[in-house]
Amino acid sequence: VGSGVVWDDFVAWAVEHGYGGVENLSLIPGHVGATPVQNIGAYGTEAGECIDRVEAVDIVKGEKVTIDAATCRFGYRDSIFKHEWKNRFLVTYVTFRLTKHPEFKLHYGSVKDEVIRLGEPSLKVIRQAIIRIREAKLPDVKVLPNAGSFFKNPMVERVIADTLQEKYPALPVYPVDDDHVKLAAGWLIEAAGWKGKVVGHAGVHEKQALVLVNMGGATGIEIAHLANEIKKSVFLQFGVWLEPEVNVI
Repeated sequence: VGSGVVWDDFVAWAVEHGYGGVENLSLIPGHVGATPVQNIGAYGTEAGECIDRVEAVDIVKGEKVTIDAATCRFGYRDSIFKHEWKNRFLVTYVTFRLTKHPEFKLHYGSVKDEVIRLGEPSLKVIRQAIIRIREAKLPDVKVLPNAGSFFKNPMVERVIADTLQEKYPALPVYPVDDDHVKLAAGWLIEAAGWKGKVVGHAGVHEKQALVLVNMGGATGIEIAHLANEIKKSVFLQFGVWLEPEVNVI
């Protein structure tokens, strides 16, 4: 898939042809070329799970290269392209390995409930469910400027999560491995009192606390200041340090 292809156009094409693997990533804004850099993810799925290889141009050497998935070092919203290879390669194509026999991922958030409301699980129904959930919770970038999820869901040791859940039973926790879990950053931000709050021209979205929005005329400094205040607030209340998902330039 060419790097300039709109990501959701590709997802729609895959679902239409019965190829599974990216349906949970429906309606994520942006282009295909960004997917291996950010290892985009949503609703229990990450792009890196079905990326086979990345074609790129080495900007330093001026040469075409093909990089296999293992070399990309995909992690949670992370890849080698964000570290030692940052600004080194221009992605031209991404090759995805999809499946004709998909295993549906319905365990994350409200996906299962929305799918049940729409009918029997299928690629098309799951895509429709994801789109409905996203449109209900996330602001349209054309109407209210934003960069999507501003913070990563923090990964902590399971013992820390257990301690937090004793005090905050409603805190959503997502298993990672035997010793670690991810906490819902949006829940932490909302519980710290930031949901819908506006500081100057920057604010926290009223329906999804994980999204910072430009209310009109906000500067980069205002957005950064708001993000830092949220990070401090969450740390003081929960002892958890949030990391941005976006690139701050």
